[in-house]
Amino acid sequence: MNARNFLEEHNIKATTLRIKLVEILQNAKAPLSYDEILESLDANKTTFYRSMEIFEKENLVIKTENNHKSYYELANEAKAYFICDVCHKVTNIDMPHLNVAKNIKSAVIKGVCDECGHE
Repeated sequence: MNARNFLEEHNIKATTLRIKLVEILQNAKAPLSYDEILESLDANKTTFYRSMEIFEKENLVIKTENNHKSYYELANEAKAYFICDVCHKVTNIDMPHLNVAKNIKSAVIKGVCDECGHE
């Protein structure tokens, strides 16, 4: 679904910034931080966080905290991630049965990734 229709379907005003935010999150393979999103977006911090708050309130995005940073992802299906305690890299984990419980939006598993474990 295109970003404009996605926003309008959820009764959210489809501004240029919000459309771009949805497009970035739709194409993401893992949750993105503010800094990662800003690489593809020209927006000030206040406008960004205001839009993300609206998305959270309407259950369009899931915000995850890790190492004092917020990460965002679309809330369209349950997802699982591994987060390295050393390098903080976020990796998608395939968990086909995660959607069995209807209230699960995301699962986070923490530990040390292979790269950091060999150092």
